[in-house]
Amino acid sequence: MSALIPVPGGLAERRPGAGRALVFRAVQAANRGTGRAGAAGAALRVLDSAQPLDAGTFWQALLVLTHADEIGPAHRRWAGATGVRGDVHALLGGRILLRRGDPRAAVRLLESAPTGDARLRLVAVAWLVLALTEAGDPGRARAVLEAERLAGAPAGHPDDAELHFARGRLLLAEERHAPALDEFLACGRLLESRGVVNPAVLPWRSSAALAAAGCGDLVLARICADKDLVAARRWGGPRAIGLGLHAAALARGGDDVLLEEAITYLGRSSTAGEALRARHDLAQLLLARGKVERARKHTRCLREAAAFCPQWTDIVRALEHRLLRQDGESALSAQERRVALLARAGRSNREIAAELDLTVRTVEFHLTAVYRKMGVAGRPGLRRAFVPTA
Repeated sequence: MSALIPVPGGLAERRPGAGRALVFRAVQAANRGTGRAGAAGAALRVLDSAQPLDAGTFWQALLVLTHADEIGPAHRRWAGATGVRGDVHALLGGRILLRRGDPRAAVRLLESAPTGDARLRLVAVAWLVLALTEAGDPGRARAVLEAERLAGAPAGHPDDAELHFARGRLLLAEERHAPALDEFLACGRLLESRGVVNPAVLPWRSSAALAAAGCGDLVLARICADKDLVAARRWGGPRAIGLGLHAAALARGGDDVLLEEAITYLGRSSTAGEALRARHDLAQLLLARGKVERARKHTRCLREAAAFCPQWTDIVRALEHRLLRQDGESALSAQERRVALLARAGRSNREIAAELDLTVRTVEFHLTAVYRKMGVAGRPGLRRAFVPTA
C-alpha cells in the first residue's frame, strides 16, 4: 500500500463506489497540491459515511487528512475505526502519532505492526526510520535500513520515494549532507514522474535545501527552498509553509524574520519536532550574531517544550551551555564567519588559508575565537552549530 496515496492492486475493494470515487478525487487534489479544504472535506465525508470502507479507501482518506494538516480529525477517525485490517491500522496510527509530535509512541506502534504483507513492508520501513530519526535514535534507524537492504527491497516499488526521503532524513541527522542531498533529489525525481508536486506529501525540496546548505551550496539551497515555498503556499497547509520558510531562512545564510514566521506556521500544525528544530536554529543564529537576550528567550521555550519531547533534552542543554559562556561579545566577525563556514564545510586549515589568502596560523587564531564565541568543542561541534553567512 503506497504512502503516496495510490492503492496497490489486491488491497482495495475492486467494486467501484461513491466513497472510492470521492476519495480518489481528493487524492488527485492532494497530489497536485490544490484545493486543500475541498480534499479534506471529501476525506471526512468518506470516513464519516455509514458505508463500510475497504482498507485502501480508509488508507487514502486518512492520508489526505494528514497531508491537509487535519491531524486532530485524522487521529479521532483512526482511533474510532473498527473492522480495519490490523497492519493498515497500526501503520496509519504510527504516521499520525509522528505528525502529532510523539515519535517514540510512533516507533512503538510501527514496530508492532504486522509485516507479513510485502506490499506494506517498504512504507513500514520508511515510516519507522523517520520515527526513529525524529526520536533521536539514528543507530536503530540505520539498523532497520540495513535489515531491509538484506531482505532485498524490490526495485521500482511505488514507495521508493518514501524510502529515499527517510534515508535522506537519517543522513541529514547524521550530518552527512552530500549523500542526504542525493537521496532527496532521487525522491523528487520519482515524485515528479508520478505527478506528485505537493510538498505536504513529502517535503523533499525543503529537506534538499537544508542538505545543500550543509554542503555550502546556498544557490541550490535557495532554489529548492523557494520552489517548495511557492507550492506550499498554493496548497495552504501550515506545516509545508513552515518547512519552506525554515529552509528559505537557512538558504539565505540565516534570516531571523523568516525563522520567526516558520515557527508560527509550524506551531499551528501539530509538528512539535519541526517547530523545535526551527526555534533551535533561530536561537543558534541569534547567538552567533550576539543577540543573547533574544536567544535566551527562545532557549527558554525550547526547555519548556523538551519536557514533552525528551529526545530534545540533550540538544537544549548544549544550547544552554553555549548561553552560559557568552560574555556579551559573542558575535562573529566577518572574517571569523568566512573561516567558520569553510571549516564547517570540511576544508582543512591549509585549504582555508589558501582560499582566504591568510597564513595557517591566522586561520588557527580565528577558529579558536569561533569555538570560544560559539561555545563548541572543535570542528565536530562546529558542524552541529549554525553559522550565519552575514
